[in-house]
Amino acid sequence: MKLTKNPEVAGLLKTLIICFAIFTTLTLVAGIISIGYIKTNITRHYAAVVGTVTENYPQAEQDVIRLIISDDPEAVSMGQAVLTRYGINSPDILLNTKSIQNIFVLNTALYLFLALLTGGTVTLVMGRFLKKQYGQIHEITRYAGQTAEGNYCLDIRDNNEGDISILKNEIYKITTMLKKQAEHQKKDKIALADSLADISHQLKTPMTSLLMLNDLLYNVQSPEVKNKFLDRMKSQLERIQWLVTSLLTLSKLDAGTITMKKEKVYMKTLVNKVLETMEIPLDIKMQQVLITGEENTSFTGDYKWTCEAVINILKNCIEHTPEKGSINISFTENPIFTMITISDSGPGIDKEDIPYIFNRFYKGKNAGEDSVGIGLAMASAIVEKQGGDITVKSDREKGSEFTVKFYK
Repeated sequence: MKLTKNPEVAGLLKTLIICFAIFTTLTLVAGIISIGYIKTNITRHYAAVVGTVTENYPQAEQDVIRLIISDDPEAVSMGQAVLTRYGINSPDILLNTKSIQNIFVLNTALYLFLALLTGGTVTLVMGRFLKKQYGQIHEITRYAGQTAEGNYCLDIRDNNEGDISILKNEIYKITTMLKKQAEHQKKDKIALADSLADISHQLKTPMTSLLMLNDLLYNVQSPEVKNKFLDRMKSQLERIQWLVTSLLTLSKLDAGTITMKKEKVYMKTLVNKVLETMEIPLDIKMQQVLITGEENTSFTGDYKWTCEAVINILKNCIEHTPEKGSINISFTENPIFTMITISDSGPGIDKEDIPYIFNRFYKGKNAGEDSVGIGLAMASAIVEKQGGDITVKSDREKGSEFTVKFYK
């Protein structure tokens, strides 16, 4: 990068060039004054000599004027010989002449003044420039120190031109980014604390149940009752296992350690796999599933994880659909996205619950006793991880409709 492209350096160079132009002009003026002073003094000196000679020797007036106007080597030799007889050597005559001494003093004073003026001005200009630069550097250092201590409220933005102004603006951008990160970290800590509290609460119920069943087993003699208690304990252990597995999955999604594949997935194949997994719950509640969609409808995504997301949505619909109820699954494709819709004939979701239905551990008013509030949150995280989105519409006593879109 050329220094002249830096506005601050360019301004300094411009100031120095202006100063140089002023000093050059002053030097020329000083030279003109000096030359005029020399002419005046030499003319006065010659006039004094001519006046003295012509007063005593009027007939020599023309010869003296001729010698002043033009140089005569012979006359010069004769004059030097006369000066020598009086002890006045040729080089010393300049020093011994008052007018020449005055000229020397004047020139010395003029050029000394110009030198001091030039040096002082350059020093002043450079001093102000460096003071301004180092002042800004000190400001940046102080700002960085305040930011390091967690004070993100300072504003160092600068609308001027120059590299330091650009640096200030870039540092302010970094500060803004750090502020946002600090806020996110604070929110994450709060969310983590809330999650730990929720997890503790969710695990506490089955653990308490297991401890009670375990204590009861010590006093039970009947094999039938023991088997009944063991079945309950197995059910609670399965619930704990599912809860822990789901929480680990959510943690991996949050940490970004799960890589979603990008493969062609046919919706028909995916829906059949999901229904195969949920066949037992559907049979227990004698629910009917209606499927609508083209055979070749597909999207690009991760087959395994999308199955997991759709299973959680379908599981929610099964839980909230009464026995012998119906569930509709439809899928379509257009140039923008592939969409799958799952709707049930349950009691629906309260309007005040809809904005929070995908939040972790959130349980709506119509949630079952065994509901944890993880399934829909996991489905949402999986879909969003693949660049899609999930929405829900619901009317009281008319059921709920979940829509998942995978964009192309």
